[in-house]
Amino acid sequence: MNNLLGAIIALVSVFSASVAPLPTQPDPLTVALQSFLDEKGSPMPAVELVKYSNWPMIVAVSCAESGYGKYVAGENNAWGIKDFRAGSVNYRGYRDFTDWAESIKYTSELLYKYDAEDGSPEPKAMVRRWKYIAPFGSWERTVNYSLHDIQEHVLAVVEAKDNLPTK
Repeated sequence: MNNLLGAIIALVSVFSASVAPLPTQPDPLTVALQSFLDEKGSPMPAVELVKYSNWPMIVAVSCAESGYGKYVAGENNAWGIKDFRAGSVNYRGYRDFTDWAESIKYTSELLYKYDAEDGSPEPKAMVRRWKYIAPFGSWERTVNYSLHDIQEHVLAVVEAKDNLPTK
């Protein structure tokens, strides 16, 4: 009996190891956001952005600061984030990030300083502290426009797909 059980376990193990895992499909939000970013010529990866609930504000600020990351201030820095780390070679200049994952995470956390509740501050409430230099109106309008654009071309698309009848 033990030999038969051992043979069955070995057979299941061999079969399990030889079957490739099914590829996971990206969620509709990630697909819609990546399409939106691609249309804007953005190098930012949607898969990293959607990890954070405040991703629309992260993307919108990148629009105002760098054309969605096309014209970065530092390595992987689409937000014009300054470097105030003691001893940094870029001290008081623009911060360099090792990759988009690091910079997106940092930006998400930084936005919580402007809105502790959900990390999505109103542009008007944050602009003077974020920008430092006037005029502020253009930056504020650009962030608001981008938030609207995201609503219309990402979130509405996902919502429409979610509301399709199932067959």
